[in-house]
Amino acid sequence: MSEVTYSFKDVQSKLSAKIGTLEARLANEQTAKEAILKRKNELEEEVKRLKKENEQLKSESKKGEDQ
Repeated sequence: MSEVTYSFKDVQSKLSAKIGTLEARLANEQTAKEAILKRKNELEEEVKRLKKENEQLKSESKKGEDQ
């Protein structure tokens, strides 16, 4: 049986390409996660604002009924 030889540079090149691909995928996932969290926070703030507005309208409506 004969030995199989290969170049370390070939191995290094393949690994570099795979690492680059994984880093790009990770960056995309992280960016998407950050965007989702930002949107979640915006929606939570909107819910708070709408609840407050709703309570104010209820209060004003009740005052109108009492008069």
